[in-house]
Amino acid sequence: MVHLDRDLPIPLYYQIYQRLETELSDGSRKPGDYYSTEVELQERFQVSRATIRNALTMLENDGLISRITGRGIFLAPVKVKVDLPNLLSFTEEMKRRGMTPGSKLLDVEVISPPKHAAAGLLLGDNEKTLLVNRIRTGDGLPIVYSQAYLPMSLGMEKELDYSGSLYELIQLHTGRSVSEALHVIEGAVLDGTAAELLSVEPGFPGLRFRRTAYDSAGAPLVYEDGTIRADKYSYEIRLSRDQIT
Repeated sequence: MVHLDRDLPIPLYYQIYQRLETELSDGSRKPGDYYSTEVELQERFQVSRATIRNALTMLENDGLISRITGRGIFLAPVKVKVDLPNLLSFTEEMKRRGMTPGSKLLDVEVISPPKHAAAGLLLGDNEKTLLVNRIRTGDGLPIVYSQAYLPMSLGMEKELDYSGSLYELIQLHTGRSVSEALHVIEGAVLDGTAAELLSVEPGFPGLRFRRTAYDSAGAPLVYEDGTIRADKYSYEIRLSRDQIT
């Protein structure tokens, strides 16, 4: 049994959180390793189930553990952490994190784009786009369901190999490179289609992003609508504040 100081003005769940956070961060375990169960931790600390669950919720919110019903508590898998405002393709993000990028191409077709994609690409009412539907993977795990819209004016053909970096492919075939992007991120609940494609249950937490990428002249090159597994992906941004006078 682990001794907790019940005379301190620090809640028991927070004392447990501090002890477990130190254990989980000592480098002796790898992401995905089994750690314990709620019952074992109750016995170890001699506290109620509610107290243990409060501590575990804090650890889960910190991204340190994953709780799997019927199996126990595991060290959380490594997330792909995107460092904003650096503009990287998914392939570049994966390689930067030491993961192997991959794609499962679902289909490539010429379509009349939805209004939000047409607006992002500054297209007229009757203009079409090339739609590239893909599942992006990291170390073989599905992470992002991506729908990328390319204006037909780019001259990209359906028969090209869309399994790698879209930015690199555009540059290779058009000579135009992505210089900047407008990136919008929202919370989302994965529905049946997205959940199935990303190998999670319906109702699983996710992220949705909409990104319009531009060349150095400010012309849009690609509009992307993406759905992400929230347990495999995170965004990090450094903010600064001007001196208030």
